Amino acid sequence: MVNMVQKKVEKHLTKKELETIIKEFKNDCKLYKRFVLIDAVRSGKKVSEVCDFLKISEPTGHRWLDAYNENGPEGLYTKYHNSGRHSKLTNEQKKELKKIVENEENLTVIRVHQIIKDRYEVDYSLRQIKTIMNELDFNYGKPYQVFAQKPKDAESQLKKT
Repeated sequence: MVNMVQKKVEKHLTKKELETIIKEFKNDCKLYKRFVLIDAVRSGKKVSEVCDFLKISEPTGHRWLDAYNENGPEGLYTKYHNSGRHSKLTNEQKKELKKIVENEENLTVIRVHQIIKDRYEVDYSLRQIKTIMNELDFNYGKPYQVFAQKPKDAESQLKKT
């Protein structure tokens, strides 16, 4: 692209705020590159030089710069963060399910599956039930035996030995 005029960067963020965001996204390569491009162009580097350094195409660099100039930092975030299939249970139903599960003892995945099927008329696979239970901060633990003839001071007897 010959004889292109160097684009200017809108000042949506201060230099210090931009540096903080760059440090924050050091582990997120996509966003890190985008904010580094903005910082470098803002410092006076040419878009083509920065694109060569970041190993991205020049049109991509200009697209990121335009997105930043139009929408600020939000323009650099990916647009597909809210994609995928939506849950059959609403958030309110999940909260209600959590209260139900907290009040019951010794639940299995099969029993939770039955509760969901009876109460909400939604048929999930057992694997999906496990995923939902993990989202609700429940985890699976192996059952352990409780001895009926255990002495009342079993813990103190165990400490003595």
